[in-house]
Amino acid sequence: MTTSAPAARSRKIFSSPWMVSRQFDVLWFFAPLAVAAVATLLLQQPGFMAPGLLSLFIVNAFGIGPMHQGPTWFFYFDKRNLDYWAQDRGRVMVYYVGPLIVTVVSVALAVWIPWLGLAITTLWGIQHFVQQNLGMVTLYQNKNANEAVAPRQLLSRSLWTPAIYFVSIFFYRILAPAQENVWATFAFTALGLLALVDVLRYLLDLRRQVLAGAVINLPALCFWAISILYFLPFAWPGQRIETAFLIPGTMHWCQYIGLNLILIKQKYKEGERRADIPCNASLLMALVCFVCFFAFFTTHSIKFEFASGSMPFRFFLGLAVGMSNVHYYQDAFFWRFREQYQRDSILPFLLKDRKTAVSNT
Repeated sequence: MTTSAPAARSRKIFSSPWMVSRQFDVLWFFAPLAVAAVATLLLQQPGFMAPGLLSLFIVNAFGIGPMHQGPTWFFYFDKRNLDYWAQDRGRVMVYYVGPLIVTVVSVALAVWIPWLGLAITTLWGIQHFVQQNLGMVTLYQNKNANEAVAPRQLLSRSLWTPAIYFVSIFFYRILAPAQENVWATFAFTALGLLALVDVLRYLLDLRRQVLAGAVINLPALCFWAISILYFLPFAWPGQRIETAFLIPGTMHWCQYIGLNLILIKQKYKEGERRADIPCNASLLMALVCFVCFFAFFTTHSIKFEFASGSMPFRFFLGLAVGMSNVHYYQDAFFWRFREQYQRDSILPFLLKDRKTAVSNT
């Protein structure tokens, strides 16, 4: 008689701890890629009949639109935030005076040095996008759940070097159109190889940990992969600044809205926290977004009352660009998790659903 040992059960390599749920995460964090791609294709069709809708995508992609501005200004209606930022002169400067200074500088640059203002806003926006991607991947990771988690410095490099590579191609085409340069070819080849090396180093580090018994967080890996290709549209030939930003910007905008929906749902559903804001959190968010929409629409409409390139035109354009820069400025402080207050007032609420998902994985 022959006997056979039972087949060894294969080890689990992947886990799927969604931040909220599969449906929510796909809707807000992954599906916007397809929506933005469709919007980009429509924008390039000369007979498309809904320019207003595409304009809304574009302004939100740049951080100017109401659905991007609203959640940021929502922070100013939380009593605990007000108390924290009023504790000393430095915080008051950051919270209240800083946005005013950013707006004034943005308007001044738009009026007198428009090329510099555009360059600063564009580069600041790219930095803002990459940092949000870095934060999102980190939020998906669970260091205490036997997951393969690469060092933060390696994760950061794997996101930054591809972004620099794609964006550099875009700016080179603008600044030196139709020019072949052996040094530029060498520089872009080196940048591309550096980006590839950083991406491979990240993947190899995950592989090393998997071989040691760790599991791969599949949503985190998928979001990381999307973030690697975030700025690929910048490398497509014939791109303008608004079309180059449309895909990554729309994804960024939707992800930002998703994060804020999680935050207000969890943070203000209990009695003590609910009293920190003047009314229902969802209603307040909608009202703030409406006010931001009115401010943008008014500025945008007045701008076109003047000749393109005139000083009044550039002034109101500077106000619109200033709204974008103020958003980048505010988020740099409001979502800075190196600070204990931001960690305590945001992170526990963002991670509340995710911890439940991990325990059920």
